Amino acid sequence: MAGRPEAGERLMAWMSTVPDALDALVAAFRAAPGLSGVKVFDGPVVTASGQMEAVTVGDVGDQEDPTAVEGQNTREGLAATPDREQYAIRCAVLVLNGSGDASAARRRAYQLLGEVGGVLAADQRLGGTVMIAQLGSSTLAQDQDENGALATIAFTVEVDAFTRR
Repeated sequence: MAGRPEAGERLMAWMSTVPDALDALVAAFRAAPGLSGVKVFDGPVVTASGQMEAVTVGDVGDQEDPTAVEGQNTREGLAATPDREQYAIRCAVLVLNGSGDASAARRRAYQLLGEVGGVLAADQRLGGTVMIAQLGSSTLAQDQDENGALATIAFTVEVDAFTRR
């Protein structure tokens, strides 16, 4: 039967591009000149760091919803392989302004989001890992406490790719 392996033939395993896309985003953000001096975290990290500016990949700091990636897979056309996968990687930009200047924290957070967008625009294929990756939705949250003004922009990187077999 077509599509089934012959006796003794090895069936290739299905593989998502999600792990490679996450690694590619972390590497691209860490190498970006516009993000020099900004700490790039790979997923959730427990830290007592006094870091004032950070970008997280695969984490937005939401304890109630720790989802890192959300997506779906569909069959592409009539072919048995590969499957098409579309997913959103949850990320965040965080800026803490120690003097409590909310406007400065917010403006810097959007400046860093612009740098992230520039990184994606320069290599939408993430080094050939996916078909296309681009900025998706975003939300701004602001907080003020004894440490200063915190601006957090949670955003998604929307990805369209073919799985590997």
